[in-house]
Amino acid sequence: MSRESEIIQRAAAEFIHDRHRLGAFVGGLLRDAHAAEDVIQEVWVRLAAEVEKGTAIENQPAWCRGVARNLILKHWRTQQTAKVVADSEVMEAFLTQVETAFSEADETADDEWQRRQQALDDCVAALPEKSRRMLSLRYEARKSVEEVARTTGQSFDAVTKSLYRLRQALTDCVERKLSQTI
Repeated sequence: MSRESEIIQRAAAEFIHDRHRLGAFVGGLLRDAHAAEDVIQEVWVRLAAEVEKGTAIENQPAWCRGVARNLILKHWRTQQTAKVVADSEVMEAFLTQVETAFSEADETADDEWQRRQQALDDCVAALPEKSRRMLSLRYEARKSVEEVARTTGQSFDAVTKSLYRLRQALTDCVERKLSQTI
């Protein structure tokens, strides 16, 4: 695989990962599902074109929201059927406030993810070796339950029950750790 296609794949993966936030941003402002989808698709086309040209985009979610913001403003300006014609300065100020709120939410979500990841790492580290090995086989090595059963010498049902109990124990452990840090 060429370097260019790797870069485009990473951009696509990040776009897909952040699509729900972009969709909330666009959909909440346009309140028209078809127009919102058109804007999201146009954002992707412009992003792909920039990445293909070799443009380095440091904060892709913010860049995408900025492009979406301009497309939304263009959409509002071209609406002939709108009952109220929006003042451009007011609408731009409004969009700036919304974009700031989304940027702050991104930072908060990243912090929360990092706290959860650290709590999970701590909880996994506290497990017995046998349990860590089973989790590693299933989730890091991406082996099927059948393969984990063969590797560990356990039955399919025993592995299924163990994995269920481990996931439940890890969930409880993470929630306890997060409640202690608040």
